[in-house]
Amino acid sequence: MSSILTNASALTALRNLANTQSSLSKTQSQISTGLKVASASDNTTNWSVSTQMKTDNSVIKTVKDTLKQNSDLVNTASSAIDNLVSSIEKIKVELAKAKDVKDGNYAAINTSLAKIGAEINGVLGNAALNGVNLLDGSLTDMDTGTTGNQVTMVSGWAGGTTGGFKSISVTLTALGGASGALTSGTVAVNAISITTLASIDTAATAVETALQTTRNFATELGAAKNQIEAQSKFLGVLSESITNSVSTMVDADMNEASTRLQALQTQQQLGVQSLSIANQNSQMILRLFQ
Repeated sequence: MSSILTNASALTALRNLANTQSSLSKTQSQISTGLKVASASDNTTNWSVSTQMKTDNSVIKTVKDTLKQNSDLVNTASSAIDNLVSSIEKIKVELAKAKDVKDGNYAAINTSLAKIGAEINGVLGNAALNGVNLLDGSLTDMDTGTTGNQVTMVSGWAGGTTGGFKSISVTLTALGGASGALTSGTVAVNAISITTLASIDTAATAVETALQTTRNFATELGAAKNQIEAQSKFLGVLSESITNSVSTMVDADMNEASTRLQALQTQQQLGVQSLSIANQNSQMILRLFQ
């Protein structure tokens, strides 16, 4: 049946053309943004999951920055430890010299010891980064609230049992002491002054203990550095995996999109022609009355 009131062919062609133009518009948007899921309306599930993963990735990147700062802090302390060991070994040498002093006049030795003590104070005082010093005893123990215990929290993240994240920490034992001096028993190695052979022996014992303590602390710093580096490496891989997963869910395949664009442009041209042909039906009805 032919009707001048309703052109069914034209309506069908118009509907098909509208659908083609809608798909074409969506494809053009994907090509211009590079995203197949730019909003929740594109794909509710993928948009929701990818948004959460992006948030997690932002947290991971923040943690990586924190780990980098902690790594720099540990490196600063490690460098200072090397100087500290060198200074303490100098004290051992001076005490050995003191054993050979025959007249009991230790003034020259004490002058040298005072200079080395000043070196130690300088090392302990200057081993700071951004106001944080792992060596001078200024940090407060987070558990006991006392000073002299070097405790640094390393904010790391790992997959928890519930699928979330959990923090890790690295704890360093005391070195500087509450007064900032490397003390063994009652003898502070940065303030040694000898007067007798007995005081030499006492100081030598304290220095040996302090040297071992310092070396042990250097070992702890090395372990902390390794832990930080391992955690940073893990977070780097985790961040990359999350980025790739998000890309799979929301990024457009540009090869596919470009191919689809050409096909839709062809369909659009054919749709326009089909609509034009359908609109000519009314003109054919007029010819019946000629």
